[in-house]
Amino acid sequence: MKSNVKNMLRVLSGLMLVLVMAAGAAIAQQPTPTPKKSDAKKAEPKAETTSAQTGEDAGDYTITSSIEFGYRGLRVDGDLNKYKSDLNYKAGPRLFDSSFLMRSKDGKGGLFDTLLVTSSGWGADPYGQMRILAEKPKWYRFEGSYRKFKYFRFLNNIANPNWIFSPTTFSRPPNPVTGEHGFNTRTQLGDFDLTILPKNETIRFTVGYSPERYSGPAYTSYHQGGNEFMFLSNLKSQANDFRLGADGKGGPIDFSFQQGFRRFRDDSSINLGATPGINLNPAVASFTTFNRTEPTRTNVNYTTFSA
Repeated sequence: MKSNVKNMLRVLSGLMLVLVMAAGAAIAQQPTPTPKKSDAKKAEPKAETTSAQTGEDAGDYTITSSIEFGYRGLRVDGDLNKYKSDLNYKAGPRLFDSSFLMRSKDGKGGLFDTLLVTSSGWGADPYGQMRILAEKPKWYRFEGSYRKFKYFRFLNNIANPNWIFSPTTFSRPPNPVTGEHGFNTRTQLGDFDLTILPKNETIRFTVGYSPERYSGPAYTSYHQGGNEFMFLSNLKSQANDFRLGADGKGGPIDFSFQQGFRRFRDDSSINLGATPGINLNPAVASFTTFNRTEPTRTNVNYTTFSA
């Protein structure tokens, strides 16, 4: 049976080779056509034109959008804290990138002529951002952005010495998991700006707002009474910036004015129960309880003017 199949394959291969050679010979025998002169004028190449508006039709607007998403799997062999301190990517669904553009036809939109929303890095990523732009050029322009960051750092090679105490029976080796300093915090930032009459050269008005948020647990160390203590802190702070301004042109002079108000507060705290410390020697200091609250409030006003 196998010999029959081999013979058939050989025959088919031979036939294909003969056909290819015959076709090549036929082409070679055909004379090359002599080019003829023509009095007809050559047609001038025409540039291809494409519509300036692409996307899906939606009444008075044209919509163009895209989205890219997926899922990340994760397996870590080794020190998980080291991996999270370096990369901090997690398993789960991800939004890699998205874009949504809504543009009015011939500048005849209602509330806005252009609306653009973009985003990236949402889901299992340690950072992400979103941006929005809406404008009706004659009347206003609004720009907003939001960013988030997750910071993780728990390493066993930072603030993790070989503790030598006296007597040496109370000495302790380094912690194999993590040192005394570490962070697992989240930061959120935003910028939102509104410009009124953006196309007016005489005068334009601006209003802005920028919030900041920072929170999460963190570890720090504290030395007291011959002992070393590892404290868990609850970090929490926020800031809010408000801006009002105007800029324009009066005759040959360009001018710009802005008044800002910054409000900051820090409510970080430490609230622990019994804390024996690193040195377990009963002759050195230990805490039955520890509480630290140092609320901070800051107000800053500023003015800028240029001409």
